[in-house]
Amino acid sequence: MNKSALPILCFSLWLWLVWGCDNTREVIVNPPVVAINSAINLTSFENLDPVAPTFELRCLTDSLYPCDNFSIEFVLNASSDTIDLTFIEISSPVICLPSFGQAYAIINLGVLANNTYQFPITVNNVKVSAQLIVTDSTIGVIGGDSTWTNFLRPLLRRIPANTIWGQVGYNLIAALDSAKTFFDSLTSIGATPETLSTGSYGYFYFNGSGNPDSILELGPSIGTNFRIPYVYSYAGDTATLHSLITAYTNQGNVVEVNVITSEGYEYRSW
Repeated sequence: MNKSALPILCFSLWLWLVWGCDNTREVIVNPPVVAINSAINLTSFENLDPVAPTFELRCLTDSLYPCDNFSIEFVLNASSDTIDLTFIEISSPVICLPSFGQAYAIINLGVLANNTYQFPITVNNVKVSAQLIVTDSTIGVIGGDSTWTNFLRPLLRRIPANTIWGQVGYNLIAALDSAKTFFDSLTSIGATPETLSTGSYGYFYFNGSGNPDSILELGPSIGTNFRIPYVYSYAGDTATLHSLITAYTNQGNVVEVNVITSEGYEYRSW
């Protein structure tokens, strides 16, 4: 055998051993990062539920990591009037989603009664004081910012009962009039445009002019070229609301609508 061909043959054999028997490629990542090495941004959010809404903190690092599913590990100790949060480390996943992304954590604090809670937060043995204040209309955090933590939404406004919101979407400018008929339909079942205090309600932002922002912060967005967001008050039954949305399911994607209720139900035409 020609000596010059031997290295090529050996390399080809190695490639066959590695890839030839299994086309599945698993990305191997480094061991867990044992310390927090990035600032953490916290956003408060209220999960709506017909029985009892629950409160959670959604956390993302400033820094990017080599997989899209790195997580922030934490320990939570809660009592009647104190919620003690400690961030421990940033952990790499067993299987890597091969894209750069921020490490994340969702911290579920459950159902919170109206109260002022002491809310100390510890990162890298540095503890900062904070308070979590829960009322009928708002959930707010006072303090808590440090080198390692930053509250992006220190005040979350709670969605009032009998509130509905969503978007009306359409792809062609010529369909605008058809899209607007949805609001006539809402009026016909007793719904009225809602005016809320300026601020973030988690699912949407209400701006200073008394109109919902054009992009809902969370939840599915309608994938159309044009969208009209809305926030209404509606005290009627959800069956009527559901029937109204169903009427738009056979329009050949000319107009698409969705509605979310303050009880956490969602109805879509698609």
